[in-house]
Amino acid sequence: MEPKKTSRLIEIIIFILFALGPLTGNVILVLFGVLSLEFSVIPSALLIAIPSFMFPFALVQLFSGAISDIKGRFPVILFGLSIFGLGMIVAALSFSLEAFVIANILAGIGFGFVNPVLIALLTDITPGLKISKKIGLLGAVANLGVGFGPLLAGLIINIGWRYLYLIFLSISVLGILIIFTLRRNQSVTKSDVGIRTFFTDLAQEIRRLPVILLVISAFLLSHTSIAAVIWTSRSFTQIIPETISGIVIALFGLMGFLGGILTGFTIKKKGVKLALTIGLISLFVANIILVFLGNNSFEALPFTSLGLIFMGFAGGILMTLIMFYSQTLSIERRGALAGLTTASQFIGIAFVPTTFEPFFNSGGISLVYMIILIVSTIVLVVLILLYKFANKER
Repeated sequence: MEPKKTSRLIEIIIFILFALGPLTGNVILVLFGVLSLEFSVIPSALLIAIPSFMFPFALVQLFSGAISDIKGRFPVILFGLSIFGLGMIVAALSFSLEAFVIANILAGIGFGFVNPVLIALLTDITPGLKISKKIGLLGAVANLGVGFGPLLAGLIINIGWRYLYLIFLSISVLGILIIFTLRRNQSVTKSDVGIRTFFTDLAQEIRRLPVILLVISAFLLSHTSIAAVIWTSRSFTQIIPETISGIVIALFGLMGFLGGILTGFTIKKKGVKLALTIGLISLFVANIILVFLGNNSFEALPFTSLGLIFMGFAGGILMTLIMFYSQTLSIERRGALAGLTTASQFIGIAFVPTTFEPFFNSGGISLVYMIILIVSTIVLVVLILLYKFANKER
């Protein structure tokens, strides 16, 4: 195959697979009701599905990106998709909450080997001047997956929730076949550096202040936009129909998609500062709307939806900025920094149910929105510091 055609096919499969992770992890947001009946548990018990996917997903990414820097991108992706596909089979056959949790653990482990490697692979095949644009598109696709997953679940839920996981299985099998085929036509990206030496270098990288701020900001951003959509969806259970809930979350994802695309173009044309400013303003507009006008009632649904629209837009911009920094702070260790960044993000998501549950139980969704506003203020400070110190190192 011609090199340009091969690279274009690789780009396409990277975007498809990068959407698969958030697509799989977020369908649960509209399945609380149907799965609680299926497994004979209370809806809140289903929250365990989020950390059961997110914790292994996050922890594996701590080293999967680094492994791909040493052993090559394609073998790591193929290995991860195989485990992920096994998780989809178990999920489709689940008849108890315990089996469903095991399925999510397998899926998390598998996609942990895929997610950061896709970022590094895309950067490998992209000329330097186009990296911000491609990372913006990648962030946009991820946010679209966040929103489209619950929408897809809301549409298929009446046919049968198991079909969702069969669809995800089909995508993963298709991905394995395409990646395996393309692997033979693409030069293998790997380093001759030994793994021990590499992790010694990585330990030094982690001591750099911009990298520390990068990791902290990725963790905290999960406690803003993602926390808002998770707990809003949880508060909608048995109050707002799943179909409507899916549409609201889809709007969140769609705005994240637009935010990611805008960020890529803005960084390329105007620089990071403007994109960061737009993202932070959108974040606080979202918080103000949700805190003062949003809740889980039908009457407040237009305002809650508007707040989530701004929140999705802000999350799309700010997470794309974080991804961009992970690929530019250290060119030699792109895979490792991508893994650290995405791991921090998804560890943050994994803690969202635990962190916010006491506030939800004591003050409902309104108190949750207030806590998210407080976290957003901390995010503001950390991102400004990241921007300042990252610029000093350039």
